[in-house]
Amino acid sequence: MNPDLLEQKQKTEATLKSIKNLPLIPKVVFNVTKLLNDQAVSTTALTNEIGKDQGLTAKVLSISNSPLYGLQRKVTSLEFAIIVLGSKEISDIVTAISLADVMKFTNDKYFNQDEFLAHSLLVGTASKNICQTLGYFDIGSDAFVAGVLHDIGIQILYKFFNTQFKLVVNLVKEKKIKFALAEKEIFGLTHQEVGKFLGDKWNLPGSLVDVLNYHHNPGISNNNKAIPAIVHLADFMTQKFQIGGFYWDEGIELDESVIEILKFEKMDGLESFIKNYQDLYYQSAAASRY
Repeated sequence: MNPDLLEQKQKTEATLKSIKNLPLIPKVVFNVTKLLNDQAVSTTALTNEIGKDQGLTAKVLSISNSPLYGLQRKVTSLEFAIIVLGSKEISDIVTAISLADVMKFTNDKYFNQDEFLAHSLLVGTASKNICQTLGYFDIGSDAFVAGVLHDIGIQILYKFFNTQFKLVVNLVKEKKIKFALAEKEIFGLTHQEVGKFLGDKWNLPGSLVDVLNYHHNPGISNNNKAIPAIVHLADFMTQKFQIGGFYWDEGIELDESVIEILKFEKMDGLESFIKNYQDLYYQSAAASRY
């Protein structure tokens, strides 16, 4: 690595390690997990715990009714959502939303929290849907959580490195380069590596940390490559279709390793698969009320 970039990376890592107020896992996640550990837990108890947060409840219902989430019936209440989806799936949704929404700050021209969350939830629901379509039924919930959280490193950079964050945006505009290159120049590392740092601090599963670290280049991930590949594909399609994207992904390129990882018949098979998702993305973006 270039000595200057290495020095910049070491400075960024040192700053990350010194931050005293990094976000903690929200209390609702612990409470819901604790309830689920009790096999006798009732739907009413779960409904009451999640229902304490009206914003969280609204997002759970919005996700449940997303065309990409794939339910065949309208979900009109939190209690009905728990009955239809099951407690484990509801727990995954609550965990993903709570972690994605853990950092609060005021919108400005550099970061719109609502757009960011809408993008995250779209990638999450699309990732789950892709799992179902391709037959990866055992990792659908994991892919959903990973999809929702994939860009959390961007939030960390904005909140704790705000001056440098703005330098990255300005550098992209001035030099007409991609955000990943600008991140490297300013921070010495990318939002993927920052996401991995937070994932490790939260003791998230290795497969999820891999998505945080490799969602732009799943071919080099360490654990279950299918999950990073699926999240990468869902993320790529937001830019491909110009639906529900976040500007930090502008110019994102498809990592063609997904062809082999997800067992597509060459590029033609993947392109056909992507094309079939365009209407679902439009419908989900139009129906979302995140």
